[in-house]
Amino acid sequence: MVKILFLGDISLNNCYNKFYENDINPFRGIEQLLKKSDFNIGNLECLAKGDKGENELKYPRLGTKAKTLNLLKHLNLKVVTLAHNHVYDNLLDGYNKTIEQLKNNNIQFLGAGLSIDEAEKEIILNEKGVKIGLLNFVTSNTNPKMPKNAEVYLNFFEIDKIEKKIKLLKRKVDHVVVLLHWGGRVEEGFYPDFIQPVLSRRMINCGADLIIGGHSHTVQPFEIYKGKHIFYSLGNFCFDDIIHDDKVFEIGRYRKRKTIIPKVTFLKKTYNAEVIHAKNNNLFIQLNKSFFIKLKMKWRNLIFKHIRNNQLLWNFYFWHLKKIVPIKMYFIEANEGVFKKIINLDFNRVLRYIQK
Repeated sequence: MVKILFLGDISLNNCYNKFYENDINPFRGIEQLLKKSDFNIGNLECLAKGDKGENELKYPRLGTKAKTLNLLKHLNLKVVTLAHNHVYDNLLDGYNKTIEQLKNNNIQFLGAGLSIDEAEKEIILNEKGVKIGLLNFVTSNTNPKMPKNAEVYLNFFEIDKIEKKIKLLKRKVDHVVVLLHWGGRVEEGFYPDFIQPVLSRRMINCGADLIIGGHSHTVQPFEIYKGKHIFYSLGNFCFDDIIHDDKVFEIGRYRKRKTIIPKVTFLKKTYNAEVIHAKNNNLFIQLNKSFFIKLKMKWRNLIFKHIRNNQLLWNFYFWHLKKIVPIKMYFIEANEGVFKKIINLDFNRVLRYIQK
């Protein structure tokens, strides 16, 4: 029996540097939970800054100090995924500094590499007699913006290629876990893209046992298909505001500060999964035991069942996400009070906000 926690987007940017410099552990509120598992797996969204520039094609870009990545030791991580849209933000130098820190902390990685073979390579974990195979992919619609001369390679999502890899890996292991950075069109949305359930079912039909997704920065529904769990997006595990060219990209107080942590217990022939809720409280990660947050999750899953196979309903949701949600977020997540915003409303600013 192997117990693993899966963590959403991990970005130790901005103020997390100060936490490390002052020996502050932002994960102390859930550290006991993290230690009770055999090990954990998470998506390392933010890599170290390099000394040789940044990927000017990407905006905004993420980066942190290399030493700050030592905070990862508090997470009991064994593997991190790197197939995501920020892997080349800090070019080769930033990537190499990140890999060095991961190796120093005995953390394996997959989904990116200095060659295509390395990027596409799976990881097989053999723990307590249970073999678990890991695959990691990123979809192009998350906009990694890799330059043509990029010296780091990504494992891009191609469903036909993935099906073949799953079938081959399934012959070697007891469980195949597919870790995905996907759903670029529905970033910040509460529901996956219309095609994602279709792709998920194709992966399970050819042998995948568990699908763990991310990128939206929000918690999206999960479902069970043929006894296999599909988590479309875990949300941000830890993330700070992005400061770029004196502009602040806020993670806000509403959508991007909540996460779910699947707690998966693998046996030789089966597994069971439990969902744990957590939240970002002033950059400290804590358990979220609110009755209402669990109720929201159930409600979201229920709505998802209705829009998953109905293109018309999903189109309405997508319109709402692109046209209405930005206006709602302008008021809900603004630094100033709603009343003050209404009084001093600048419609040009609202339009610029929506068009971002």
